Amino acid sequence: MNLFDLKNEVAVVIGATGVLGGALAEGLASAGANVAVLGRNKERGEERVKKIRAAGGKAEFICADAMSRESLQTAREQIEKLFGSVTVLVNAAGGNDPKVTVIGEKKFEAIVLEDWRANFDMTLVGGVLLPCQ
Repeated sequence: MNLFDLKNEVAVVIGATGVLGGALAEGLASAGANVAVLGRNKERGEERVKKIRAAGGKAEFICADAMSRESLQTAREQIEKLFGSVTVLVNAAGGNDPKVTVIGEKKFEAIVLEDWRANFDMTLVGGVLLPCQ
């Protein structure tokens, strides 16, 4: 038995245009899943799809905003038309927003509350709540 055989699975990776989400999308495709690459950046999304296809995988880019219920619903409809029902969901939306990442000269005390709240919403609302609903 191959524990990583995902043939006939439909995997959605929200935030697949980023580094972590992109690596996860590539891994799912290499295990045989049909992968829906979701993100806001069309150029990076299409590049990710090209990379997956070049390695022999199946993937399609669908532009979607993890913070928009309507955008996610539209994406779901497109995915179902392309691949069928979703069986795997990976929420990798968010990332290292430079406005709230403590690096170099940026101190924790300098983080603006509104930037923190926006990042918190992206991580929990866009990364968990809306995609799972």
